[in-house]
Amino acid sequence: MRKLYLLCITFFCATIALSQEHFEGEVSYVKTSFSDTLYYVYTIKDDCVRIDEYDKYRRAMKAYIVNLEDKSVMVINPNKQVYTRLESFPVTDKYTQNMQVVHTGNYKYIKGYKCSQWRVKNIEENTEITYWVTGDNFNFYTPMSQVAMTLEEHFLFFKALPQGKMQGVLPMLIENKTLLRAPKATMSVTEIKSHPVDTSVFNISQYQKFENLR
Repeated sequence: MRKLYLLCITFFCATIALSQEHFEGEVSYVKTSFSDTLYYVYTIKDDCVRIDEYDKYRRAMKAYIVNLEDKSVMVINPNKQVYTRLESFPVTDKYTQNMQVVHTGNYKYIKGYKCSQWRVKNIEENTEITYWVTGDNFNFYTPMSQVAMTLEEHFLFFKALPQGKMQGVLPMLIENKTLLRAPKATMSVTEIKSHPVDTSVFNISQYQKFENLR
């Protein structure tokens, strides 16, 4: 009986430890709009996130290296083998105060993950963005969106959500519409792969520095 008890305790502690681990691997998205389709692959390890962007033919366009520790963003042109540092522009709380946030209480399953619905509306921008987020060990997404707010409008709107409730979450579906509900763009997860990532994917030593790349 004592051995069984110890075994149960060990299994319970291992389960808790596993649930607290940070995600490492890849998250793939497809972004569709009226005029174009783009593909993104987020590669995550520790405090680094690499975002590779591809056109509708799956040709590499550019990549971003987001460092969550020093809050820097490097823009890479893989075709020309050059990079530049993206200058950050602070977003004031006044901007996010113009946004209306609603936690609808609705939920649905996407790719097997239970997702809850959050809506962020900005009347001045004539935009409402809906996030279907799942909670797990995706600890990279919220700090990444704060560092890389200038890259995507949905990163900027995400800042308006209660950040204390956004720890460890991942948007599985992002719907960008006008206030009259006309679709502007949709971004959805196509695949999530958890696996060890080699740190070399974040190495830019082979690239030459170039100004005004973006």
